Amino acid sequence: MTMINNFIIKIRKVNGFSQGELAKKMEMSRPTLAAIEKGTRDITLAELKQIAKIFDIPLSVILDEDLKIDEKIDESNARQKSFRKFHDLVLKCVKYGAAEDGKITKTKLAKLVYLCDFASYYKYLSPISGFEYRRLAQGPVAIEFFDLIDNDESLYIETKGRSILVSLIENPNDSDLNEDEEEVVRSVCAKWKTARTKEIVDFTHEQLPWATCKEGEIIPYELINMEDPQNVY
Repeated sequence: MTMINNFIIKIRKVNGFSQGELAKKMEMSRPTLAAIEKGTRDITLAELKQIAKIFDIPLSVILDEDLKIDEKIDESNARQKSFRKFHDLVLKCVKYGAAEDGKITKTKLAKLVYLCDFASYYKYLSPISGFEYRRLAQGPVAIEFFDLIDNDESLYIETKGRSILVSLIENPNDSDLNEDEEEVVRSVCAKWKTARTKEIVDFTHEQLPWATCKEGEIIPYELINMEDPQNVY
């Protein structure tokens, strides 16, 4: 089942499900699903059939994943590198973009991460993480962002009124970001550090990438090149 768990993670995220949402549909706890996705708990045939039914795909397609080992290993290695960069990008956005008390709203953080990835593409034709961002109600966001925020031990999450606040438990040390990427993050965060969440949400809604795409659609990085320089971030 070692390759099947990677397929489950991919199909869940492609369809915009959080771990909690898929676990609920499968009538299991989120920790159980997390263990399946990590490969520390085998998935049963009955649970595989549930996955196939939820996502409307043949069971044979899931089972075939176990036969594609070499291809999956290459994809997994590339994915791990991208996730490390995405993880570092999120932590750096908290570090540079949070208020003086070290806290930032979850929604504002998601927007900073998006702006950094797309600003890097605009400047260097290469995003920082390369993750896919979707046009959701509160603005562009990478689906992986939700799982990272919910599960990363480097972050402290608290609720204040209707806002979810994120802060660092400790400052990040090592980083997979290069100097150019670091500079992009610092520049984006410096511009928006004192802005209210609504301001940055409204800004992303006014950009061409948002306006061009439909609800739930993946936003192509290339669209940012059509934007005026002053509106990139």
